[in-house]
Amino acid sequence: MDDTPQPHLGVQLRAARLRLELTQEQVARAVGFVPTVYGRIERGDMLPSVPKLRELCVVLGVSADTLLSLALTAGAADTARAEEAAEMPPALRRLTTLVRDLPPARLRLFRVALQTLLEPPEQPDSDET
Repeated sequence: MDDTPQPHLGVQLRAARLRLELTQEQVARAVGFVPTVYGRIERGDMLPSVPKLRELCVVLGVSADTLLSLALTAGAADTARAEEAAEMPPALRRLTTLVRDLPPARLRLFRVALQTLLEPPEQPDSDET
């Protein structure tokens, strides 16, 4: 049995990235990699550091257990969250990934913009006769 995690890790990373309809460059930039380095990780030529592996898990919405082919010990909440994410339309998953990485100031700006879009337009007074 081959105990090297590179090939399986790369396959899992690629599957998660494609599921979110992200490019290698988008994922690489989200975690602070040069795109060519991320490409080498997906091809199984190298392994990320533990902190970068964690960031990849967060950006791609996948557990380290899955990426590293470890036995799943996730609770019901983790399973429900994963199923919910899988049911999201790809555009919403991409938006979720992008918003998750916003710095606090831009996140506040995004929230204000979203609230503005979601508020119903004011109706003119109907006192006219």
